[in-house]
Parts: sequence; C-alpha cells; structure tokens
Amino acid sequence: MDDRLQREIKAVDANTKQSAIDVQDEDYDPFSNRSQDHLNSDFAVFIHLLKAAMGSGILFLPQAFMKTGYVVAIVSSILIGALCTHTAVITVQCSQILCKRERVPVLNFAETAGASFRSGPRKLQKYSIAFNVATNAIVCFVQYQTTVIYALYVATSFQQVIEHFSNYAMDSRIYILIFLPIYLGLALIPNLKYLVPISIIGSIFLGIGLFITVYYLFVDIPSPESLNVATNVLSLPVYCVIFLFAMHNMSILLPLENSMKNPKNMSKVLRASMALNTCIYATFGFLGYNKYNNTCDTVIKNLPLNEILAQVAKIAVSISVMFTYGLQYFIPIGILWPIIAVKIKPERQLIYEISFRLGGVFVSTFIAIAIPQMVPLLGLFTALTMTTAMLLIPITIELATKWEYTENRTLNFLIAKNIIIAIIWALLLIFGCIESIKDIIENYTGNKDNADICG
Repeated sequence: MDDRLQREIKAVDANTKQSAIDVQDEDYDPFSNRSQDHLNSDFAVFIHLLKAAMGSGILFLPQAFMKTGYVVAIVSSILIGALCTHTAVITVQCSQILCKRERVPVLNFAETAGASFRSGPRKLQKYSIAFNVATNAIVCFVQYQTTVIYALYVATSFQQVIEHFSNYAMDSRIYILIFLPIYLGLALIPNLKYLVPISIIGSIFLGIGLFITVYYLFVDIPSPESLNVATNVLSLPVYCVIFLFAMHNMSILLPLENSMKNPKNMSKVLRASMALNTCIYATFGFLGYNKYNNTCDTVIKNLPLNEILAQVAKIAVSISVMFTYGLQYFIPIGILWPIIAVKIKPERQLIYEISFRLGGVFVSTFIAIAIPQMVPLLGLFTALTMTTAMLLIPITIELATKWEYTENRTLNFLIAKNIIIAIIWALLLIFGCIESIKDIIENYTGNKDNADICG
C-alpha cells in the first residue's frame, strides 16, 4: 500500500511539475526568438539531409554486405536505420523542449546534453557541465577519426590508379605522406566561408563518381543466386557500425533545425529523409555486392582500371574526399580552439592556433600511417565513438529531459525502451571493437589478405 501511495504521489508531482513548466514556458517561444533571416523550407532541409548523407561512407557498404550476407545485411540496415531515426528524432524533440525550459532560442548537440542534466533529476544536475564537455569530446573525436579514414582513402585510391599506369609499387604510407601538405593547407583555412566553395566542388566530384559507379553496377547485372544469404554472425556488429558511419548526421541535425521556417516539422522531415537514406544505402550495398562478389574495401576500387570512365570515377571520388577533409577538420577546431584560446595571452594566440591546427593533422596522419587498414580502423573508431554519439547520448538526453516530468507508467516504458537501446549500444561497442582489432592484428601478422588495394 505504501509503495502504491508513493507511486501515486510521484505521478501527481510529475503532473504538477509539468503543469508548472507549461505555464512558465507558454509565454516563451524559442522559434519566434530565432533569427528570421535566410530560413530554410522543409523541402530544403530534406535535401540538405539527403546531401549530407550521400558521402563516401556509402562506398564501404558492398564489402560490409559481403562479410555478413545480403539478407542479414538488409535486415540489419532496416533495424539500424529505424534505430538511428528514432534517436535523431528524440534528440531534436528534447532540444526543443529544453530551449523552452532554458528560455533560449537555440541549443547545439552538446548544449542540449548539458541542459538535459541541468533541468533533470537533482543528482544529475551537478554533472551538466561534464556531460556537455563529454559530448563535445565525442563529437570532436568523431570528426578527427573521419579525417584519418579520409587520409587512408585518398592514399589507397590514388595508389591504385598511379600503380596501374606506372607499374611501380610503393607502400600506401608513402602516399599518405605525399598528400600531407594538402591537408596541412586545408587545416589552416581560418573561416568556414572559404571552405564552403571547396566543399561544393568536392560534392560535385562525389556526385560524378557515384553516378559512374551506379552505372557500372547496373551494367550486366549478374544473378544474385550465388550470393551468401548469411555468413559469420561475428561480422554483424562490424556491419552495423559501418552502416552507422554512413548514416551519421547527429552534428548537423540541430543546426538545420535551428535554420527552419517551421522547426516543429523537423521530426517528420527527419523520418522521411532517413527512411530514404536507409533504402538508398541498402540498395547500393546489395547492388555493389551482387556486381562484385569479392568487393574491395570500397566498391569503387573494383571498377575496371583499364576503362577511362572508371578511372574518372576513382579520381573524382578521391578528389572529393580530399576536398571535404577541411570541412570535417573545421568542426573540432571550432569546438576546441575557443576553449583553449581563453587560457592563452592574446599576443600568443596566433602561433598557438597554428600549432594546434597543424598538430591535429600530424596526429591523424601518424595514426593513418601506423594502422593503414581502412575498414578495420573504420570499424574500431565507429564502434568507439559513433555508437555513443548516435545511440547512448540521445537516450541519456531523453531520460534526463523527461525523468522529472513523466508519469510512472510512461516513464517505465521509456526506461525499458532505452535499456534495450543501451544494450544494443554495448553489444556494438564491445563486439565491434573486438572484431575490428582482430582484423587489424590479422592484417599485420599476414594471416589475412590485405584488401586495401584491389587491381
């Protein structure tokens, strides 16, 4: 009886708190307090989300299909796509709730994380700054790891083309060093407006490369009868984390939502765009695996080297990835440098900023040289960080945001649902790391064929 009474009291308290919040916030509309200049329509944001998703990550999916089997891969794509859509939507919804509670027009991803603890259970409130900092650290690591993968992709792709014409083989590490000066130059670009034209050119090259690749996938389509339906179950976590890498968009969701004419429609736009992205990814992965049963780390390396059109595709995508490096690198610089700069005397900030920018490039290049195994390294990095950014942080934000303002029955469902997601996160983290590390070791010890270069 006492337990029942306590539950009823808690439910009344939750309703009372929610009513108080509603009354307090009904006079504050974060949407109307945002800048009304250059707002995007729902369709424009939909296109931005599609364009952001159509990156180089899609090229890794055919090999991931090969490792898991096409039926398992398609089912996993649907489940992971639905899961990522859910966590993206709850992040946006919680950010909008917290904007009202904090009485601020906009919040970014890390600020949303901090605000969720600040307005959440009392025991969590003292950790709000720590959660903000941890979220920013995860976002920065995600971007830094992407630059490592980009450096490896550019090096191995150009290596394949150059060695085809020159008949002279060099270690992929040499190619990584050859392109280092370009990355150092891109890292020194101080303003986003100078990076945008380079990124646009990169997007054009990527579009050309993907269009040509799709053309090859549809030429003389073989029968899928010889494809594996399912293979090694231990490869499933690696497939899921590679699919997460392709789907990753958490760092751009809130900036896009903040720029909308009708921010309340963001959840619908997200569901539509991510459903379409999931279909595109699964279709591309299947077609690539069906066309090239023994696919390389990226399917574009399977295109015939003796054909000019295929050579154009390989070079175009490589240039695209190289040109996008600066934009990926700009995000962690924009987060970390302002935090560091306040602790440095103004007259010494320039030299420290240059050192910081160049130092990050040298570190990421050193990692690429030390472990030049692109797919295993991608799996390891994604398992460590992107699973946390896409799964764990959003459900933590949701629980903290709604804990004090939700009835017991609804709260119990919320807890159960998020426990399931947390278990999925833990499985992907643990087994994704184990399988990726095992692949790296096997590549280094010579027990596994190196698929980085396909001729």
